[in-house]
Amino acid sequence: MTKELTIDYVDVSSLEFGEFTRLIDGKLTINKEELMNLVNKSVFDYFDIKIVSPGESVRILSLHDCTQPRCKVDDPDTSYPGIWGKLAPAGEGRTVALRGVLVSEIYYPKANVKWYLDMCEPCSNYSYYAKHHHVIIDAKPAKFISDLSYAEALKHAALTINVHLARLAIGMKPDKTEVFSNKVLEGPEYDSLPRVAYLCIHLASFDTWNFLYYGQSALGYLPTVVHPTEILDGAMIYRYWEFTYALQNEPYIKELFSRHGKDLIFTGVVFANNVMRIDDKNAMTMLAASLCKNTLNADCVMVNKSGMGHSQLDASMAYNWCEKLGMPATLNLSGVSNDAPGDMLIISDPKVDAIVNSGRDFVLKHPKVERLIAEDAIMPNLVGIDPWGPFEHTTSCAYAGIFGQLGDFYTTTDADINWNTK
Repeated sequence: MTKELTIDYVDVSSLEFGEFTRLIDGKLTINKEELMNLVNKSVFDYFDIKIVSPGESVRILSLHDCTQPRCKVDDPDTSYPGIWGKLAPAGEGRTVALRGVLVSEIYYPKANVKWYLDMCEPCSNYSYYAKHHHVIIDAKPAKFISDLSYAEALKHAALTINVHLARLAIGMKPDKTEVFSNKVLEGPEYDSLPRVAYLCIHLASFDTWNFLYYGQSALGYLPTVVHPTEILDGAMIYRYWEFTYALQNEPYIKELFSRHGKDLIFTGVVFANNVMRIDDKNAMTMLAASLCKNTLNADCVMVNKSGMGHSQLDASMAYNWCEKLGMPATLNLSGVSNDAPGDMLIISDPKVDAIVNSGRDFVLKHPKVERLIAEDAIMPNLVGIDPWGPFEHTTSCAYAGIFGQLGDFYTTTDADINWNTK
């Protein structure tokens, strides 16, 4: 199962409203009315587009998703297949992406965890999302609109604007190009390289806390083999918890691609849905490990997860099943265990003895800001706190971009971009 995906990145250095929507020499200008008219606003009681840039004295509340503008060069309507536009296989051909800008969504209904983000120092130094320009969709649901209908409409609006902006870069000279291919490698020089599979357990608990693959809800999914370039190329999006940007730039998939044919053979990806009952967890993780062993012919497995407590348990069980089936495993746990009481490390299994910790928690001092976006959004982690600031708060399950559950960390993500905001 071999595909080759080329992504051309065109950098965005500034963002402003203007008469025309265009991208010239890295300067992105947006005609606000033009973008507003692209969206069906019938399910929204209020709809606005706001922009913010790195270094501004701005705090964004209830940040629900951030997506890098991307589109397929030959057929932009297939950029997010099954989710937005036309259905077509993803993960091959040429995709263009705007780097340094995100289309971001505010989410108003209740949710267990909501993220916020400071665009100014000192807290901006702890988030790679604060180093991007943001085109923000600030939309409130109309009366009697279900949370699911609102979430679907919000996502459709975001992806419509996402592709519209990415189209601007078609035909432009890219600032960076990446090619992803796990083509079959034959020859004695490859025989000794370990065959590595990537097993990732994502979190899907109910309709609005979910992820979608070609538009299909992950609820009830059995573990599935997917081609890794599909994940990088719009076939999968999050509806809650993680940001879709993390899938578009999935750190372990990119790392495994970069080492394919050098010190390992990247055999492919298995993803599974986090489930709630212990018996179901055991069955699902056994099935996922079996796919790595018997379908991808892996010698060893990199295990990862998106989500916290439940997903940690699923990941540890997947780790143990890989080991039982003869495949040594390594497990990533992001943002857990600061060696302090009350930290977020859920599992304690002596058999899980190869762990990568790719993030940690901080306590940040947030200054008073000049501008607050989505002030009336419900923020469970800021109850009793004046969101304008100043205040002090832990980053855990609160501050966007301090770490990603999949393993990206603010000090390393997009490290090759010039983040000077002076």
